[in-house]
Amino acid sequence: MRKQIDHTADLAYEIESHDIIGLLKEIIGILFEHYKPDLGNFSKEKAYNICEPLEDFIFDTVNDWIFEISVGHFPHDMIKKDGEIVVKFKKVLRRKGEEIKALTYHLLRLEKRGEKIRTKVVFDV
Repeated sequence: MRKQIDHTADLAYEIESHDIIGLLKEIIGILFEHYKPDLGNFSKEKAYNICEPLEDFIFDTVNDWIFEISVGHFPHDMIKKDGEIVVKFKKVLRRKGEEIKALTYHLLRLEKRGEKIRTKVVFDV
């Protein structure tokens, strides 16, 4: 679940899922909505070590994805395997939307609510 929230100059969302994979998939959805890419075939795979605190892991991983998008690789799917998240990327053929510069630390705090994890993500655009 994700919903856009008002934020003065940046792009902000509140996201919620059952686990870290779900949160990251919501973020991929946000990136897809804003970049509006046309995607080609599989281009590469990359593994990210899951580290604590999870906020740092999300920050570093998503900012790496933003870099990968800038050089033509869009995060497409992922699995959790042996303490890592393995992400598959597809080739970016063209981008029709707006560019995102970076994920910020602003409001990035994970909260456990029952069976779900929730956070807010704010992107510099």
